[in-house]
Amino acid sequence: MSGGGDGGAGAAQQQEADRQARIKSSVSAINSIFNGQPVTTGVGRATSFDPNSTYYNEDGVKYIPPTRTVTENIGGTQYGGNGADDGPAYWVGGQNVDRSVIDNDAISKLISEGKLFTGTQTTAPMGANRQALYDEQKQAVTDLNKREVDRQYTQAERENRFGLARAGLLGGSADVDSNAELQRRTNTGLIQSVAAGDAAAADLRTQDERTRQSLISMAQSGIDTGTAQQTALAGLNANSQAAAGARGGATVGNLFDNLGTAYLQNQTNQGMMMGGLPGQQWYGVSAPQQTYGGNTGSTGRTNA
Repeated sequence: MSGGGDGGAGAAQQQEADRQARIKSSVSAINSIFNGQPVTTGVGRATSFDPNSTYYNEDGVKYIPPTRTVTENIGGTQYGGNGADDGPAYWVGGQNVDRSVIDNDAISKLISEGKLFTGTQTTAPMGANRQALYDEQKQAVTDLNKREVDRQYTQAERENRFGLARAGLLGGSADVDSNAELQRRTNTGLIQSVAAGDAAAADLRTQDERTRQSLISMAQSGIDTGTAQQTALAGLNANSQAAAGARGGATVGNLFDNLGTAYLQNQTNQGMMMGGLPGQQWYGVSAPQQTYGGNTGSTGRTNA
């Protein structure tokens, strides 16, 4: 009974060793892709085994057939082992010799699981230029927002200039103040543009790392090397597509609002507020709140 128990423990240990090997191979393939290294994997699943042919594992490494040790008797006489009623084989005389033979049972198991391959393929390193993509994303988003700042500035500056001209304030303090405010808001927009570019590149980098960690978790759950490789490539491609879509619109918002007439409007509002205070005059020298009663005599009539 103890022999059977030891055999079960040995099988369990081998299964765990195989599982850890698969995890290591899958994680290695994922990291290689994300780190910009070419990945080689096995292709063409074997359906049989020829000891004179070359085979490969999932990770593209040449397959070395496992061996097991068998004991043979040389020079002795065999008894039994020729039928169900003959009992197990045993030898009398001769010499017992141990030798290694290919473990056909282990090979058959690999073939049945589709993990033995007749060839290999190497996938180009998709992550090789990832840093260049981060830089490209940053520049693209920054430039997009800078163009929007320039567009808004041009429009606001024109409106401001026309407003000042209509009010006869060109060259005065209102001209200086409003243009200073235009420049201040433009500088704020340019700073926001750079920040938007930095954020876009950081978002892409973060998404790539999230994808990597998610795939590593999947690998630890048991996905094979080929699946890990294909999923990693698909994940990087999806992130790139999403990043390209993020370049479609500016994020600086409306920087100038109605700044083109803001200064003049502010001056007008201040004047209206002053005119609306109690006791202030709106028209000529008279205020609407005042009435003129003239002189009244004892009869109560009003003198002209």
